[in-house]
Amino acid sequence: MLRKPLLKDEQIIHDSIKSIRTIPQAKIEVMLQKIGGPFAGTFRLSGPWGDRHYYIKVIPKLTPTLADLVVHQIKTSPAPQNASPLLISHYISPQMAALLKQKGIEYADCAGNLYLNQMPLYIEIGGQKHPPKPPGADRLFRPAGLKLIYLLLRNRQAINATYRALADDAGIALGAIGDLFSELEKRSNLTTDAQGKRQLRATEELLQRWQLGYLETLRPKLLLQRCQLAPGYSVEQIPQLLQQLANGKQILIGGELGAALLTSKFQPQSAILYLHPELQLKTMLQLHLIPDPDGEITLMQPFGQQCGWSGWQPDGLTLADPLLTFAELYGSTTDQVADKLYRQYLTPRLGS
Repeated sequence: MLRKPLLKDEQIIHDSIKSIRTIPQAKIEVMLQKIGGPFAGTFRLSGPWGDRHYYIKVIPKLTPTLADLVVHQIKTSPAPQNASPLLISHYISPQMAALLKQKGIEYADCAGNLYLNQMPLYIEIGGQKHPPKPPGADRLFRPAGLKLIYLLLRNRQAINATYRALADDAGIALGAIGDLFSELEKRSNLTTDAQGKRQLRATEELLQRWQLGYLETLRPKLLLQRCQLAPGYSVEQIPQLLQQLANGKQILIGGELGAALLTSKFQPQSAILYLHPELQLKTMLQLHLIPDPDGEITLMQPFGQQCGWSGWQPDGLTLADPLLTFAELYGSTTDQVADKLYRQYLTPRLGS
């Protein structure tokens, strides 16, 4: 039996497992329940067909924005031995269900939709209506929590900074830190040793959930403007244009352009520029940017004090932190670049 849910993720697991229990003659034995581990839990599903082992990947709200990234995470992340991934969500729409089946991803949701596809157990239940009252995100994956997680993933030593320093660096209320740390503890992402030092755990899982939350929840709140370059200008010219501006170093370069500057041998098709709102109009004029909701240049507002890269910088330019740049690279055209960023810049930080 699953323990009484403490977090929204756990409630989703609890309700989705109930739909699996309806399989005739099925027996479920939960092997591990560790929300903050590299996977959310494992269980053994047994019956006349034999035994099947699964590990759970919780995605509270599966949307078209996140779908490709979620599939990539499942396909590339380490997994428990002899266990297959089972994606669990509050609700999986027919559109998302079709995509998951196409990609070979098994799933279950709180509405009772279910897809299991391992010989000889083939089960598909679809068409179940959206459950009422979808759970909101855990506090940790709302904007304030996502800003704090960013700091902790950027520098694992920050976990032992004072609450005030963390609040100032993240740009969030001082009073929020204690509650967010409590939620990290419930997820087993935060432990305290005998000397009272805090330690960040299961950083790979936390990074994956942070990237999903960043794209779905935090990023839209940071968006200032989408633009296209005026005719005759290209993405590759932006660094040269910024070097000519008096305030060019105040603008952080991220996205594909930032990745190209960090990794080289990559031709960017788009760019993300982080700048304060008071610089927006002037920068658009200086960089020959035209408002366009589908444009290749995205202007975004930085948050807190740690969005800039503290390492190597091209002359006269300022790069966004590789963690932010990594978060923006999702989709088949940038997967290899994202993997290179991960290995070169994030792995040393995460201790993975």
